[in-house]
Amino acid sequence: MSVMNGFRTELIDKIVNINGHILVYPFQQQGIKDIETIEDKINKFKFVEKSLPMIEAQILALGESQSSGGLLRGIPFEKLSLINIVSSNIIKGSIKKNSRGVVIGSRLASNLSLTVGDNISIMSPRGISSPFGTIPRSYSYDIDAIFDIGMTDYDSTVIFMNLPVTQEFLNLGNVAGVIQIFVDNPDKSLIYKEKIDNELEGLQVFSRDWSQTNANLQEMLIVERNVMFLIFSLLLVITGINIVSGLIILVKDRSREISILRAMGMKKISIARLFVISGAKIGFFATFFGLMIGVLVSIYVENIRQFIMSVFDITLFNPEIYFLISMPSEIHIPEVITITILSLVLSVIATIYPAMRSVAKDPAEALRNE
Repeated sequence: MSVMNGFRTELIDKIVNINGHILVYPFQQQGIKDIETIEDKINKFKFVEKSLPMIEAQILALGESQSSGGLLRGIPFEKLSLINIVSSNIIKGSIKKNSRGVVIGSRLASNLSLTVGDNISIMSPRGISSPFGTIPRSYSYDIDAIFDIGMTDYDSTVIFMNLPVTQEFLNLGNVAGVIQIFVDNPDKSLIYKEKIDNELEGLQVFSRDWSQTNANLQEMLIVERNVMFLIFSLLLVITGINIVSGLIILVKDRSREISILRAMGMKKISIARLFVISGAKIGFFATFFGLMIGVLVSIYVENIRQFIMSVFDITLFNPEIYFLISMPSEIHIPEVITITILSLVLSVIATIYPAMRSVAKDPAEALRNE
């Protein structure tokens, strides 16, 4: 459960922090033209931390001998430095405010065998019309910086370019494809979205919050989390069955001693209490050691993964499939408490049937059959 919690938190946080909490889109394909007017209206709200006009386009990135598909993102570089997940994960070079260069992901740089200071050629299908068809646009740019945010999907595809340079490259004029909005509390983004919609009414734009733009991802993570909880519930049931089986065998092996105690006048409830206490002890120690091992594994899960990979030469948690380069883990105390209580309660409940069975037989008949 801790891995699922960590995976969900890490994935959503990184996606939201790089894509924005609220996105403003144009109704028309020509893009957003009144960028300054819309930004002024958005920035009036105290809950808005920053707004960034952006253009996105599919491109082909070319190195000296390799090529790779990519996603071009045109953002004003003076505002790109405000996106902490990018600016705090620059591993080479730096973001230059008025630069005509680009900032690319570490995996893309590795795939194209490029580094800071090299030239990268960018080709766009938005080309120049000619009698022979559309000629793709292709220009070369210096690499100013390389980032590594720890998400394969972004590190291997995204190229940041200064917005005016992007507009010039794509021949779009002074327009933006979307405006990203970052707010002080992402959990209230749906409420903030309604206020922004009211303020921007009549400007031919509409907005969507991060939960709407990532609805499929959220649903997938919820389903996976519920499945994991179901699996853990089944494991608890299996544990309870094992306790019942063990106590039944114990009752059968100790039937003579139980009969002697009954014949000596010991009450049924006292004998049953012995088996309940015995089963509860088994459940308590199993829960305690399971809890300790579970917490330790959750804390050191990435170290364990690295150890297994190095010893057996296998790949666990492939970043190309799971998007993240490390296995995250996040322990939720309420969940730990809930599972611990359920385990202890189930251990006690599992002792009831064997305890009742231990005193069901008549002591004289039980001794006669020995």
